[in-house]
Formats: sequence, structure tokens, C-alpha cells
Amino acid sequence: MYVCICNALKCSQFRDAARSGAQDVSSAFKACGAKPRCGRCLEEAASLIEQSLPRLDALPEAVAAE
Repeated sequence: MYVCICNALKCSQFRDAARSGAQDVSSAFKACGAKPRCGRCLEEAASLIEQSLPRLDALPEAVAAE
């Protein structure tokens, strides 16, 4: 599904950007080689990025070195 019509960016592109290190909408657009234009997609893009970021509570516990 398209999220950003102005740049023809899809959900998968925002998810991939987040998984590759994009922490916010600006960095996700940069990773996609685009810039926000009208701004209608920003809320949806932010939601997709947030959902795609690794969750800290899902990371394995650190094991103490002996």
C-alpha cells in the first residue's frame, strides 16, 4: 500500500528503512532517497517506523561475563 503518494513510497519501504536504522520520519525519507512534500503521510509513516523498530523489551538479556 502506498503511504506517500507524492513520492510513491510504500509501507514496505518505510519498514525497510526502519529496520536498516532509520529512527524517525526524516531519516526514513532520506533512506528512501526522498523528501516529504505535502505532509499528509507523516503520521502514517511515523507509525510504520515505530512498529518496525526493534523493541528494547524484546532483546535478549545481557549475560554477565565471568
